[in-house]
Amino acid sequence: MRQILLTIDRLIESISNIPKVYKMSDETETLEVSPSNGKPVKPLDDHTSAKSDDGEDAFSNSKPKNEEHASVVAAHYNHLEEKGLKERFNSPIFYLRNFNNWVKSVLIQDYTDKIREKDYGKPLRVLDICCGKGGDLSKWQKARVERVVFADIAQVSVQQCETRYEDLRRRCGHLFSAEFIAADCTKDTLRDKYADPSINFDIVSCQFGLHYSFESLSQARRMLTNISECLKPDGYFFGTIPDAYEIVSRAQKSENFSFGNRIYNIKLLFDPKDGYPLFGAKYDFHLEGVVDCPEFLFNFDLFVKLAAQYGLELVYKARFSDFYKDHSEKYKQLLNRIICFESYPAPPGKELIGEASEYEHAQIIWDQMEKKNERDCLGTMSMCEWEVATVYMAFAFKKQKHIWDSKGKPSYITSADKNQTTRDSSS
Repeated sequence: MRQILLTIDRLIESISNIPKVYKMSDETETLEVSPSNGKPVKPLDDHTSAKSDDGEDAFSNSKPKNEEHASVVAAHYNHLEEKGLKERFNSPIFYLRNFNNWVKSVLIQDYTDKIREKDYGKPLRVLDICCGKGGDLSKWQKARVERVVFADIAQVSVQQCETRYEDLRRRCGHLFSAEFIAADCTKDTLRDKYADPSINFDIVSCQFGLHYSFESLSQARRMLTNISECLKPDGYFFGTIPDAYEIVSRAQKSENFSFGNRIYNIKLLFDPKDGYPLFGAKYDFHLEGVVDCPEFLFNFDLFVKLAAQYGLELVYKARFSDFYKDHSEKYKQLLNRIICFESYPAPPGKELIGEASEYEHAQIIWDQMEKKNERDCLGTMSMCEWEVATVYMAFAFKKQKHIWDSKGKPSYITSADKNQTTRDSSS
């Protein structure tokens, strides 16, 4: 069978019922700067915090609420059933999950390659923060890393991650060494829990979990500390998150600030008329068989500013649609091997994963194709799955080198500083 990949560009253009939200309106820009009381935000550093008029932290929920939400998240992921390959193949989000795995695989391969460009035989140490059940175990094995520390809030998930690791080690014979930590990465100090607290990581990965830290400023800072304090200079922190601007844009175009389709639903749990809180902006997220718990809008621009205080400089960000454009040519074989796209029309004896109406974009292109035979098909994704895929974005930060200032605090050397030094020396 000859499968012709339907490019994501054509897919985006042809899905008419998805709002054109790839350029944010002026209204959604308020997410960048407006706290819940609508007043401007002062710059945040290690010695100041944003306070409301009554002196309380304007961005943080109370401690009991924080603890309650953490328990809800942990309980949800602890109770997710371990599903076999056969059941996953029959899942209504089969191709979406594969596409997400492709994105993660590309991130891992790209940034391990960047580190090895300077030292090919370098043994790599990794922190997989918010690791879940260990969905990236085989990816780290293929990346030939030396050691991985897995950490997650859900104890049952961490136990399942360790079981998967032992199974993989029995099958492979040789595998990276690992340790497993059950902890709330937004509240606990991970370094105190490492077998070797002096460990330095070359890579930190956080896949589909960083947004939980935006419940409060203190939790975002704790997460950043856990990410950065053991990350080597020139090491990378990368991951994937729901795109808050995309969520807000779709919510603004919907009734009751709720939107979705047969496989997912998102509903804002606060009144946008009062503004978009920088922290604690909760929404309900249901994704068939994967997620069914409250999450928090992740203000990425604010995170970039906070991350800079911890020596992390943004080097890449892209929505999944753009990520595909950036990497699909180089990693085309991986797209096929992971089975990221569904064959259209369905092969003889098989059915499409979605309803026929979800493939109108593919049908139009199929009808326009010339010189096709019964063995040809398109590689595509149902509109329902693609709507979910385009909620997400990928990112990468690089840990900067630092010098110590007169107060004994690290002063990080950014790319802008290096460029200025180069210009000064050449003038």
